[in-house]
Formats: sequence, C-alpha cells, structure tokens
Amino acid sequence: MAGVCLRVCVLCGETTGGDLEGIPAGRRLYEALLAASTGLPDIEVAPVDCFAVCDRPVTLAFQAPGKWSYLVGGADPDRDLADILAAARAVAASPHGIPAMDDRPPFFRKGVIGRLPPVPL
Repeated sequence: MAGVCLRVCVLCGETTGGDLEGIPAGRRLYEALLAASTGLPDIEVAPVDCFAVCDRPVTLAFQAPGKWSYLVGGADPDRDLADILAAARAVAASPHGIPAMDDRPPFFRKGVIGRLPPVPL
C-alpha cells in the first residue's frame, strides 16, 4: 500500500445530467482522484461499493498501515479534489495518521464521520 489509501464510495451521490448522465458523484470523484494522483507514489486510490453512510454522500476513507483511519462524508467532486489530495498527503506524512488541524481542509474538518484506531500489526 502507498503512504495512504483513499477509498472512495463509487455509488455515493446523485447522478448528474448532461454528458455525465447516470454517473454517481462518488464515481466521478474516484475517477478524478485516480487521474490526479498519477505520479504521486504516496497516494493510492481504490473504489468501494458502499460505506453505508448514504446520508453523507460523497464518502471516502483515508487509511494507512499502522495509522489512524478517517471516514469523511460530504466531499464534492467538483470542488474538493485539491483539498482531498492535500489531506491525503497530511495523513501520509503524519507518524500516527492524525493530521494537524492546520493541515485539515474545510471539507475534512466538517465532514469527519469517524476515526478508527490502527489495526494491531
């Protein structure tokens, strides 16, 4: 696994109209993160079919071996891409997976659903 894995619910959120008809917002976010993280070896992006947090779409998780994990909801695929990558870098850089408050963008601060302790190695 990379420094941090971003797991994105690809079924989350309403579908959009126009050229993107039928594509859930979570799928759009996953694809945008996949493209934007190319060349970033410390960030892995993986799809998840459902986090069961349907009242907080779009939901994603920040996970890293031996570190705390975060589940964050309410991400906007059209506005939060750069902030999601910045938060992922902050989680990866933190020795315990808990980024400093100054390194948590607004979507992260207001969207945290839960924080899970590291799985014992």
